[in-house]
Amino acid sequence: MLSFPAAELLMLSVAQTATVYCFILIGLKIVGRRVFAQRGPQDLVIIVLVAEASDLGLTPDEAGYWGSICSIVTLLILGYFSERIVAIRHFLNPDPVVLYRDGLLDHVMMRKYMVDVEDLNEVAREQGSTSYQDFAAMVLEGDGHISAVKLHKSHS
Repeated sequence: MLSFPAAELLMLSVAQTATVYCFILIGLKIVGRRVFAQRGPQDLVIIVLVAEASDLGLTPDEAGYWGSICSIVTLLILGYFSERIVAIRHFLNPDPVVLYRDGLLDHVMMRKYMVDVEDLNEVAREQGSTSYQDFAAMVLEGDGHISAVKLHKSHS
């Protein structure tokens, strides 16, 4: 038979979960978007922490099963708000950054976001080309993925 732990233990589970969630999100933000290309940091945090919460890791031992349920519900609520609140969503998934345009590399942005020419050439190869210079632009998207913008061919 399941018994309910004290409300203080359940609230401690919620507080611990929210604190760990925020701490990890900020840490992932500091590490940079290229590390988790195509996945938002909130996606990774939710997956990892739900697994941990299911293993009773984010809750005091005395909180048991219901502490885990509180942790999981807290993570899902935080994940929901991180998608619904524009300011948080913008913080987690910033605006795209142009790394290459019209024959010019933006070395400052490339250094800032830890992107090198080989990364751009890899994107070019994925698009069936041999060089980033075959494109009009290369853009680092908010999720860490690099997009290639094709050159417009003039009809003469």
